[in-house]
Amino acid sequence: MLLNQKREIQEVFEQILGASLDFKITPNQEEEDTKKEFINLVEMFEELWKRQENFKQMFKIDFETYDDKFFRLIDQLIHFGFATPAAEAILFYVYSRYDEEGNLNVFINPDGKKYEFKTPDDLWDYMLIVTEQLFNNDEMLDL
Repeated sequence: MLLNQKREIQEVFEQILGASLDFKITPNQEEEDTKKEFINLVEMFEELWKRQENFKQMFKIDFETYDDKFFRLIDQLIHFGFATPAAEAILFYVYSRYDEEGNLNVFINPDGKKYEFKTPDDLWDYMLIVTEQLFNNDEMLDL
């Protein structure tokens, strides 16, 4: 179920009961499995990128030219499998989330809204937002 729909259901119950509610709708197993797979893939991607960067930093060995096609392939698969706003967030998470001093950069979406991705869970939450926005746009276009 999408985030707005959850909020709308909660608001309806609150209006009917005349009191505020604090309840959690638990995701089904399929949603949890999808989230775990997504987080696992993002963590592996990030680990590969960090490994390459660590070789460069620690041993002055630059695999960038050697691994270029590999990372371009991953980038293309991400663009192929995800809508552009989601793909950009995933690539930002791995490549640009931290600056050279180790400070966390913020991701700015196409609407100018800022997001901090401290963990893969934060990125997953953003994926849900993007999915909801795309779903709502599709409904408006009668797709």
